[in-house]
Amino acid sequence: MDLRQLESFVTIVKEGSLSAASKRHHLSQPALSQQLQSLELELGESLLRRHPRGVEPTVAGELLLKHARVMLGQMDRLREDFQGRRKLETGHFSFGIIPTLAPYLLPQLLGPFRKAHPGVMVSVKESRTEQLISMVAEGEIEFAILSGAAASERRHSSLQLSELFREPLLLAAPANHPLATRKALPQIEDVDPNEMIHLSGGHCLAQRTMKIWRECKQDFRLQCDQISTALAMVSGGMGVTIVPKLASLEVRHENIVCRKFAGEGLDRPIHLLKPQRAHLSAAAEKLLAVIVRK
Repeated sequence: MDLRQLESFVTIVKEGSLSAASKRHHLSQPALSQQLQSLELELGESLLRRHPRGVEPTVAGELLLKHARVMLGQMDRLREDFQGRRKLETGHFSFGIIPTLAPYLLPQLLGPFRKAHPGVMVSVKESRTEQLISMVAEGEIEFAILSGAAASERRHSSLQLSELFREPLLLAAPANHPLATRKALPQIEDVDPNEMIHLSGGHCLAQRTMKIWRECKQDFRLQCDQISTALAMVSGGMGVTIVPKLASLEVRHENIVCRKFAGEGLDRPIHLLKPQRAHLSAAAEKLLAVIVRK
């Protein structure tokens, strides 16, 4: 049996005749009769009792009517829920984002989105690129905003990686540091590797800087887990660090100067990762459209 047959049966009982039900459903009476016969054949019992004034349900018909109304009511609620999701009135979606981007990008995204669509529930997972890739592949989150995906991960047959934007990387140095006080913009080769304060391994930002300063041996560099901690070290005169542009806008230390590099400078690609053959929800598409417009 299918929902169309159940809808027809409920209408027949409500209208009290096949002819009235056929007009309501815009179906020919023979077509409606065929649906009823298919139901009776599948269930093995007569569902309607015919009399001069029309039809009424049998005992078996009453049982079917009871369940049919529940099932059709659930289907109506399901349609309403998906209509609400399409209109961004209700719903829920989860996505992931790398921690070196989350505190600086999310307020720009979620603030306006939540104001425009307060009925939509949003769940954000902060994690490193490697973990986010696994979450998307396993369906734990709908999509991820990340950087530093390896070539092998980009070729994953079930996932699609596309660039959203490129974020400039700036040098953060103490205000009295020579690279902060001189007029000329710093060159990459001007930075002493031994002064570099790195984020710990696993962060895409750490991977990006280590590719540039390969001669900086792990035993001799300062490491920490958060950009805010690295900036606090810079503020304390312990060295210099690389900071993404969005993060640099939040720098509140008066004794830190953030400068772009000369020439083409440094940047990192920010990617969207999602399942290859899956459509994003309307809410997810709306949120991502904000990034694309920036």
